[in-house]
Amino acid sequence: MMLLTPSRLLATATLVAASITTMPPALAQDAFPSRPVTLIVPFSAGSGTDLVARILAKGMSEQLNVPVIVDNKVGANGAIGAQAAAKSKADGHTLIIGSATTHAVNFGFFPGRLGYEPEQFQGVAGLSFNPVSLYVEASAPWNNLSDLVAEAKRNPGKFNCGSGNAVTQVACEVFRNEVGIQANNIPYKSNPQSLTDVVGKQVSYAFSDGGAAQAFVDGKRLRPLAVASASRNSAMPDVLTFREQGVSNFEFTAWVAVFAPSGVPSTALERLNAAVRKAMDAPEMVQMIAKSGGSAMRFSSAAETHTFYKSEVSRWTKYVKDSRVKPEL
Repeated sequence: MMLLTPSRLLATATLVAASITTMPPALAQDAFPSRPVTLIVPFSAGSGTDLVARILAKGMSEQLNVPVIVDNKVGANGAIGAQAAAKSKADGHTLIIGSATTHAVNFGFFPGRLGYEPEQFQGVAGLSFNPVSLYVEASAPWNNLSDLVAEAKRNPGKFNCGSGNAVTQVACEVFRNEVGIQANNIPYKSNPQSLTDVVGKQVSYAFSDGGAAQAFVDGKRLRPLAVASASRNSAMPDVLTFREQGVSNFEFTAWVAVFAPSGVPSTALERLNAAVRKAMDAPEMVQMIAKSGGSAMRFSSAAETHTFYKSEVSRWTKYVKDSRVKPEL
């Protein structure tokens, strides 16, 4: 039996150390995650996105075996948080919950002025879809879109459309152009604010996601006239779509999804995708999405999520161009 002399022991230790430092990248990636994961929320605490993020963080933490910390970075219509995420290290430990506003509409609104670009993000996993609907005050005389459009045409310039974010602001303009009416676009800081003025009859109608409108509808202060999606919303199946009421080129769906900065290794992305999809099955998450009038956005991989993301950027860039809306950041 060969004895290991001090010199041989030193040589062996050197070889072991060298093999560790030259470990293939694939093996190093297997250690993900190696520390807590930060989930940036670009909207305020207590917002719908924030509530979803906190349920999601809990579920992801159980799947990844590390803490998932929610970090609210608020401001500039979500751009502050998106900027921070885009500049973070691309190792999978910093993520952001993006929306149709932060990761689609804003690129058309503010090309080159956001402090972040589409190519700086990689889609990780989808969370939910929530179709936008047109809402009127509960006692308004219009029973359908034709009624509203006919009266707006009889009173050019006297109708106002309330919008509480980038998605609904574009919806106001595209709708006006599609049906050929003269209506004023009244922007608000949030959808609940615009809906409040519809209830108060200061605004003729407004576009909003179902979550923001639900309390008003339940209280019989608002009612939806049309749903801006390809098919009816399961949360209000009796409400016709725009297409069913003769407005064919009108589909506006709010959505939220998880993104990472570009360059995260594929193994980390797919582990994150699996963790998010598992977290979405939690009963409290299912209940929250259903209560908001939305539906789960289920993509089988990070790659599929990214394909959706690119298509949305392209679609909303065209919508913004067609709407001719010129907002200020």
